[in-house]
Amino acid sequence: MNKSNDNNDKKGSLIMYWLLMLTLIFLVVNIVLVVSFVRISSDFSSLKNTTTIQNEEYETEIENLQQKVALLAEHVSIENENKSIEEAKKNPVGIPVSGQAEIINDPEENTESTTEDTGENASFEDNLLNPYTLEISVSKGAKIIATGNGIVSEVKEDDLYGYLVKIDHENGYETVYRYDEEPKIAKGDEVLKGQMIFEVTKLKGTLAYHILYENTYINPFDMIEISG
Repeated sequence: MNKSNDNNDKKGSLIMYWLLMLTLIFLVVNIVLVVSFVRISSDFSSLKNTTTIQNEEYETEIENLQQKVALLAEHVSIENENKSIEEAKKNPVGIPVSGQAEIINDPEENTESTTEDTGENASFEDNLLNPYTLEISVSKGAKIIATGNGIVSEVKEDDLYGYLVKIDHENGYETVYRYDEEPKIAKGDEVLKGQMIFEVTKLKGTLAYHILYENTYINPFDMIEISG
């Protein structure tokens, strides 16, 4: 009887032992799972935060690039606009006189008598009254001025008017100013629109004005802009 009871006690103890072991294993497995889950959650959260930060950085970088592109486009636009303005200043437009002046002839009238003999590309030496010569009466105190930006390509004495000044506007246009007082500029000078070429110190004088485009005389009235 006692022996049977001892066996039962041993079996009971063994069962309890394995139950405890299984419980312990279960607890350990659960702890491992919980720790793993916490780590995974932490890694996922960290990855999510990192991704969010990276996305924000990318968005900021894209915004900065867009701003730079916009600034560059604006700069290019302003630069092109400035170039257009500078190019426009080279065009010989306007009256070549500042002060009291009066146009005294119609250039169209000269072409009928001169183009047949000398052609539109005649030199000043061949034809003193060139096609499309615009003559302007000027009074004391007036200034004969450049009608556009350019480089003085020629300054010399003129048999009919006294002196001749030619300006190359570096865009196909050239202007010629002929007057009988000494020029205020020299060959090679860079001139700006409105800059004085001759100063009228006599009571009265006559300016002869010509415009050429690609070495061909054109009517100055086609280029003159009168405003105000």
